[in-house]
Amino acid sequence: MNVDKFKNIECMDNVERLLIIRKRLNKKQYEFAREIGVSPSYLLAVENYKKPFTKSLLRKINAYLQSKEME
Repeated sequence: MNVDKFKNIECMDNVERLLIIRKRLNKKQYEFAREIGVSPSYLLAVENYKKPFTKSLLRKINAYLQSKEME
């Protein structure tokens, strides 16, 4: 699967990048949250700008995308 690296997607901010990646992967919030190792409620809060987009979340997303490249 050819998935763009997180940083290569040009957007206004990391939350917008997150939404684009998730939609390109055709994943629902709860599916993507489970696959990257966060709770669905946390991912929902980040996507709604209620919680900050952290470096830890970025690492989890990048690790997930790298694993997809290997497939």
